[in-house]
Amino acid sequence: MKLRAVLGAIGLAAVTIAVPVSAATIDTSGGYFEKIDYFGARYTPVYGQTFTVGSANALNGFTFYLGGGAANVRAYVYAWNGHRAMGGAYYTSDVRAFGGTAGDAFEALRFDVGAIDLVAGRRYVAFLTTAELEQPATADTAWMPTAGTFGSDAYAGGDFVYTNGGQSLANIVGYDWDDTHGVFGDVQFQADFSVGATSGVPEPAAWAMMIGGFGLAGATLRRRRRSVRFA
Repeated sequence: MKLRAVLGAIGLAAVTIAVPVSAATIDTSGGYFEKIDYFGARYTPVYGQTFTVGSANALNGFTFYLGGGAANVRAYVYAWNGHRAMGGAYYTSDVRAFGGTAGDAFEALRFDVGAIDLVAGRRYVAFLTTAELEQPATADTAWMPTAGTFGSDAYAGGDFVYTNGGQSLANIVGYDWDDTHGVFGDVQFQADFSVGATSGVPEPAAWAMMIGGFGLAGATLRRRRRSVRFA
């Protein structure tokens, strides 16, 4: 193989790996389908949605939707390892007061986070929780509207997740959650992204493949040089 072809293949692989293709906006919102009930301090204190970051890797903001009884909530963003939130929080919101709705009505809770650089190709979890928060006297069970019917996969890059880990954030982060396999499908959720300051930095796996490719190119050159004979 010619050196030019080797380097071209390496360059193409590097671009493909370093910049995963994904939409800059996640949006599963819409009209009412069904609801996932029993969210709140006296019930299940954590409801969230996992999502996968694309080439536009800076998270600008996200939106959850709530209906039902009143609740004071806080939003977080953490890395997700497939079973739990892990590490430190990438984002922690102020306390939001949800006043409650009647019937099948629900409201948007938007969280503007600035441009938080995340890692392209990795999965994260955004969630609402009542943990460690004083609740209003009128607090009751709240709910999130589903993105389609129960179990439908409206968004292939993530799932609705929840945990009954308790009213302490220390018991929520670093422990396996109750539903991590998308049994309920997805909730209505929005997230928007822009190109971050570190979006062009390849993942460690990309670096390994690039280095391996250059090593292959060097070996090819050495073999070609050894095959030269002078009369």
